[in-house]
Amino acid sequence: MLSDESLACKCLEGDILAFEELVNRYKRPVFSIVYRMIGQYQEAEDITQEVFINVYEKLYQFDSNKKFSPWIYRIATNASISALRKKKKVVTLDFDETYGKAYEDYYTAGLGDPQLMFEREELKQFIDKAINELPENYRAVIMLRYQMDLNNQEISEVLGVSKENIEV
Repeated sequence: MLSDESLACKCLEGDILAFEELVNRYKRPVFSIVYRMIGQYQEAEDITQEVFINVYEKLYQFDSNKKFSPWIYRIATNASISALRKKKKVVTLDFDETYGKAYEDYYTAGLGDPQLMFEREELKQFIDKAINELPENYRAVIMLRYQMDLNNQEISEVLGVSKENIEV
């Protein structure tokens, strides 16, 4: 199986099947990034298509000496942030959906204790509210870290900022 970087090089040589393979490999993670930031399924599908059009048009800018995934995640994140800025509306992220199983395990561990369940629900609402009040760039960092499981170096590459800024 060819690496993503090799497929990108083949795309530049006109190999449309190589681009199709890249789309197949990245359609789910790209959609996931966009959907988590936008919050609306249909709009996320549209933006995901735009991301792949941008990838195809800007593939010549990709540095094949670097990893492909941070490059495409950056395009997806930037497209999502641009769409949010155009809409200028608050997007609600669902903490359960975004942070998945780890939170679910924590949450379901105390199902027999009503007081504990109440406290956890209250905590969930507090966290949801806090995340939704963050600017888009900070939400992007949280989503890339906890939902896409990227490390600080990878997040800095995706967002085009220094690793130190991510760690702040």
